[in-house]
Amino acid sequence: MLSTRSVLLLTSLALWGCKSKAPSASSPQSIGKQGLAQQRPSPLERPPGLAIRLAIKGGPPRLYRLPGLSELTGAAKGKLPAVEAVEGLDAEAAELFVRTPKRELLGLDLESGRVDTIATDVQHAAIGPDGTLYAVDGKRRVTTLSRRTRLVWPQPLASEPRDLFGATDQRLVALTSGREPRILTAAADQPPASRPIPADGDMAATQWGDLVALASDSGVTFVDPLGRRDMAFVPIGDHPRVLLFSPSGHRVYVGKRGALGLAVIDRYAHRELDGIALPAPIAALRLDPYGEWLLAAPGAGDTAWVVDLPVKQLTGALPTTWRGDLPTVTPDGTLLARQGADVVAWSPDSLRERGRVVDGAADLWIATAWQPRGTRSAPADGGAPAATDTANAEGPLYVQVSVSQNPAWSQEMAQQLSRAGLPAKVLPPGSTEEGFRVVLGPYATREQAEAIGRKLGRPYWIFASTQ
Repeated sequence: MLSTRSVLLLTSLALWGCKSKAPSASSPQSIGKQGLAQQRPSPLERPPGLAIRLAIKGGPPRLYRLPGLSELTGAAKGKLPAVEAVEGLDAEAAELFVRTPKRELLGLDLESGRVDTIATDVQHAAIGPDGTLYAVDGKRRVTTLSRRTRLVWPQPLASEPRDLFGATDQRLVALTSGREPRILTAAADQPPASRPIPADGDMAATQWGDLVALASDSGVTFVDPLGRRDMAFVPIGDHPRVLLFSPSGHRVYVGKRGALGLAVIDRYAHRELDGIALPAPIAALRLDPYGEWLLAAPGAGDTAWVVDLPVKQLTGALPTTWRGDLPTVTPDGTLLARQGADVVAWSPDSLRERGRVVDGAADLWIATAWQPRGTRSAPADGGAPAATDTANAEGPLYVQVSVSQNPAWSQEMAQQLSRAGLPAKVLPPGSTEEGFRVVLGPYATREQAEAIGRKLGRPYWIFASTQ
């Protein structure tokens, strides 16, 4: 995970009363002030965030600074036609990807306003960890867009995918269903590889696409798409149905049909860890990109339960509808969700309202750490001005991408980054309370470190070290 995590389960369903009742869905309910015994770790330093609003009927994008949701008038350029879904955003290229009701995949340059058609008849789309966009059309043809370079692959996929993921080295990972479900791994310049898989249930992939988890009635199977490792099975009772990897990829959160709360699996040790107590079975999960907050949807009712992952504590319940874009935890740590006809920004620790966009619920939203030109040094709402140092007086600067207590996992991630051409290494812990830091660098100035961090396509933060 992205910071040192305690695995102690602090609370149980007693927080909800002797009858384990779920909170009312009529208003936000925080349970953070009920005499809990343990403090959560200090919050991470996060980049400023923006929320981008797209009208379903079409029009220009509208930008709002988080967490206060103050609008940045005229900060983004261009105009879109009617939009059906938001597929993602390449922050380094400042390009937003959307799908229209006609199944056209469009790219909007947020700085120039140019709109390009990337592919048509699009059935599936995904963005890889390096910002590469993958699209599969009705004839199984693959189109990619990487740093504004469009490429149509010479060979279509062998089978229709049901799930699609981008991986490192511009590889595509796809799962097929049917009598003989398989996992496919393909690249534009390589012959595809295919492996049979033992289940056709819910699934999840790591951010890097190096491991896929598949749910069955009796447990979770781990599959390496490239076949570098044997399959592994972890038995989980009560019918696992929804899976989600941590940002680092070394834990999997499992919602079950027949039991309360979440199971947690260590993907390296292949064993179940202490779970997370929740008032009901879980039907959907979403994770903060930095791994601090988890949102869980119960099987019935329009509610988002907010879980503080460092202490594995349920902090409260927020009445909201679940759609493809919201609720979500944004890169700056804001909880963004619909409430009635509005879109509201909340503090996830207290469920205190921070900002509101009236009549914003009918539109589509995406949160990002991208900042328009001329605003990148501006403070976030209620924050202090960003530093503008050109040289660092504390020593060399590193781009930190993860922290883990597992040295083997940290070394593997550093190797993946090195294979991608990045100067990655692992810094050993300075004390027993610290973990093994996966970092890039060192860099002489914050500007250099930030430029590298933005190219990662994943959360990062900057720190000074003498190691």
